[in-house]
Amino acid sequence: MHKSRIQGAIICRRHDAYGEIIVAEENNKRTLYFGDGIAQSTIQNDRPYLLLEDYNEAMMSALIFSREPGSVLLIGLGGCSLVNFLLKALPSSLLDIVEIRQQVIDLSQEYFYLPADNPNLRIYHAAGGEFIQHQGEHSKSYDMIIVDAFDEKGPAASLLEKDFLFACRMRLNENGVFVINLWNSPEHNFPAMYKSIRAAFENNTLKLLLSESFRNAVVFGFENPETCRNLPGYRNTATELQSKYRLNFPRYLNYLYWQNFNHQDQ
Repeated sequence: MHKSRIQGAIICRRHDAYGEIIVAEENNKRTLYFGDGIAQSTIQNDRPYLLLEDYNEAMMSALIFSREPGSVLLIGLGGCSLVNFLLKALPSSLLDIVEIRQQVIDLSQEYFYLPADNPNLRIYHAAGGEFIQHQGEHSKSYDMIIVDAFDEKGPAASLLEKDFLFACRMRLNENGVFVINLWNSPEHNFPAMYKSIRAAFENNTLKLLLSESFRNAVVFGFENPETCRNLPGYRNTATELQSKYRLNFPRYLNYLYWQNFNHQDQ
């Protein structure tokens, strides 16, 4: 997600308790916006499963560490770019989606090709924090937990609190991977956010900065500390995934190595 002016023709405009939601279309692409032109995600109409933003590709680098997750939890629906990719890439995986805004769910089904009849897909209209911390009989664990929840001010603050992060870790399976999309900017204090995530995962984390400033930053957390120790050992996996999904996983693996193990400034 990045700040942007609305591009293209506005085809839908709605409001809810959290603010304005806009759908705009241009050159066979649809984008979901929050507030004053804050772009959430973009899809291509004829191939909605393509990942058009580099931060989405970076988040899906989680597949390097969990190639075929049987169960995935996505907190934050947005414009369905990640959902459509996951449904295409992992057709046999169980995918749970949690979205706090019913209007976003409705718009996703109307404009962003969110299917209503996929047996492997479940959609929950709920707050991410309440969902992940619920310990009822129907709570479950996951091989992958993805957090991509933003509001008009940036990353949803409640999803950076200690209790939420710790609950995410507790809901991971033994070799599970947690991934969260954040902003790397002075305003949002990425170092402080990263410190909180490291504390929740007992330093079993990796950061992936897409630029030095004012861009997305992706953080991975691991239940098994051995999962993230030997990054060069994933080179073959990254190359195989690149061929399978047409995404440059070797590049992101290199970024992970240089940003986490070549410098001692974590």
